[in-house]
Amino acid sequence: MGCSCLYGDSDDSNPERRSTFKKIQKNERENNNNNNNETNKKEDNEQISFNVGNYNEIKNEEKVNNGFANFDKKKEKDEETNYNKHEKIIINDNEEKEGDKEINIKVEENNILKNEEDNINLKSGNIANNDEEKKIKDFEEENIINYNEEKKIKNYEEENNEEEDKKEKENEETTDSQWREYMKDDNNFDQKVPFDFNSIFIKLQKAATNPEKLNPFYTISAIYDFTKIFKSISSALSMGFSDITEKCQLMRKRFEDFPEAEYIQDLLNKEIELGIHQLNGDNNKSLGHKKDEYAKYISGCRTYLRLQWFLEYLIDIFENVLKDDGNGKVKTVLGDSYNKVLAPHHTFLVRKAVGMALSFSSAGNVANVVELIFGFKDFNEEAKKVIRDTTDLMQKIWNGGNVFYVQNQLLDLK
Repeated sequence: MGCSCLYGDSDDSNPERRSTFKKIQKNERENNNNNNNETNKKEDNEQISFNVGNYNEIKNEEKVNNGFANFDKKKEKDEETNYNKHEKIIINDNEEKEGDKEINIKVEENNILKNEEDNINLKSGNIANNDEEKKIKDFEEENIINYNEEKKIKNYEEENNEEEDKKEKENEETTDSQWREYMKDDNNFDQKVPFDFNSIFIKLQKAATNPEKLNPFYTISAIYDFTKIFKSISSALSMGFSDITEKCQLMRKRFEDFPEAEYIQDLLNKEIELGIHQLNGDNNKSLGHKKDEYAKYISGCRTYLRLQWFLEYLIDIFENVLKDDGNGKVKTVLGDSYNKVLAPHHTFLVRKAVGMALSFSSAGNVANVVELIFGFKDFNEEAKKVIRDTTDLMQKIWNGGNVFYVQNQLLDLK
């Protein structure tokens, strides 16, 4: 119909026109179809866009809804968690409160028990204190009784001791007053009387009680008795030390000359006062005593100095014995002590004589001498103690004499 308007009425009788018309109609149909297709395609695209938009909107809405849903769920969960926490806190708080109540109850119970225990202890303590006080009181009363008894006993003992001391003092005075008689008795200075160490030890003890005032008899007789042992060791040694026995006899004579002298230092001081302390029997004339009573006098000062040397010699021997194990040779010990103590005071001839005498010694080892002198078959600690005690006593006696000679500068008396 459109074609007729454009080209007029159609003439089906004309084949060309009919063919052209058909082409035109075909083209129109195609164009219409194309237009319809584009329209449809556009509509489809718009529909698709719409649908996509709607889909996106739906998705976004679903996301939003899901977000709200998730938020609501999270909120519910948080609220539930907070509720649970709150419930838990409340429960814990209640539990803590219950625990605190239990603790407080236990503390109160403990305090009650402790107070009861303290009260019991206090009562027990008071009872114990009362018992202790009673014991102390009884103890004090008992001590007072014991003290009084002890005091009576002590007084009784003191009275007895005073009586004993008085008797002992009287005995000592009697003994001291008798020492002159002992000194005059020849039996106390006899080489035939056997060697007795126990007797020597007692004499040393008595002499050492007062070294500043040496008792004449106990001191000189002890030295004299020690010379007897050399006869047991060697007859030659006995002869070598016979000079010591002679000097002991001379000291006895000096105390006869000075009956008023009470002790050894007293006698020596009297000689110094008289100016006769240097006389030796050879220098008397040169010292102004040609024809008087002191023309042949040998002083006690010079004589006792020689006894001091011998005493020092014995001390050195015993000290060497203590250092020995008992197997050392006697002649070695005696020889070493002689060379140290006596040899410097002796002339050449005397030293040779002593040396020969020592060479003939047959006593053997030190243990044999210990047995000869002290009576111990074994050279043990007990024997060493006795030797040490003996040495100490002799040292005290020697010190008492040495102090006198040093103070008076008489160590070089010829």
